[in-house]
Amino acid sequence: MKQRLELRLVLSVATAAVLVLAVLAIGCAEQQQPPQTAEEEAKPMNATNRHFFNTQFGDVHYTDVGSSETPPVILLHQTPRSIDEFAEVIPLLAAEHRVVAMDNPGYGCSDIPPRQPTVEEYADTVVELMDHLEISKAVLVGHHTGGILAIDIAARYPDRVDRLALSGPHYMDAEMREMLLKISKQWTVQPDGSHMQEKWDKFSGWVDDPMIVHRVVTDLLRAGETSEYGHFSCADYLMENTLPKVNVPTLLIVGKNDFFANTPKNNIFEEIIPDNTKVMIEGGIFLPTESPEPFAEVVLEFLREEG
Repeated sequence: MKQRLELRLVLSVATAAVLVLAVLAIGCAEQQQPPQTAEEEAKPMNATNRHFFNTQFGDVHYTDVGSSETPPVILLHQTPRSIDEFAEVIPLLAAEHRVVAMDNPGYGCSDIPPRQPTVEEYADTVVELMDHLEISKAVLVGHHTGGILAIDIAARYPDRVDRLALSGPHYMDAEMREMLLKISKQWTVQPDGSHMQEKWDKFSGWVDDPMIVHRVVTDLLRAGETSEYGHFSCADYLMENTLPKVNVPTLLIVGKNDFFANTPKNNIFEEIIPDNTKVMIEGGIFLPTESPEPFAEVVLEFLREEG
């Protein structure tokens, strides 16, 4: 009886894993839709076509929403998330702006790279996407890892960045790099599926909403056994060399429950960036998903004031 029960449990986990992989594969299939009229393109919810472009790290997935006649905003997600991090934010921003969101190489529907990219290479992929879309300059909105990429782009490609919105900014000095390495252990698939339960338990400790936990775990499983590439690249990144080069109007968005962003050392963003505005909103580590309306509103207010 015990052996039969154990077998059923193993089969249940295996079946669940197959279903998860099937859903992920379907979710990454490119949607073929008929060409849109200019009027349809201007409607955010009708312009969510998925697209891919080729890079040295394989095909990279992105969405391009809203009217191409409005100032472009590019959304950059944290590790190990995907465009889904901004799913509720995108239509809110697209009411006033063209909104481009990209799955970093190895995440979401983008190909898994053959090796770990550096922060600079992740950032270069964003610039490649801008070139692909013929976007000369954009507003970059990045959360956690995405914010680090945005800082790097603003430092190395200042003529390509109009403004920055850094969500959950945390200063990557030697202490933070060491801490990030300690908490970013790469998981591997376990025969009993316990790696899935372990991650569910971990993220449940960071946010109370089980649906958000489900979305985060789904992104992590999709990224597979290279899901920590983004964190490892940040742990090698010398932000002290690039942050002083950021010289564009910058919005600092901090979730009140984001323990990574709420440390005294992160005051350095206000000290170093010449033109900055800081706002605090309800939410934590998964801020754009936890509080999409307040998140979108502070970004839009920032863009209206600067516009």
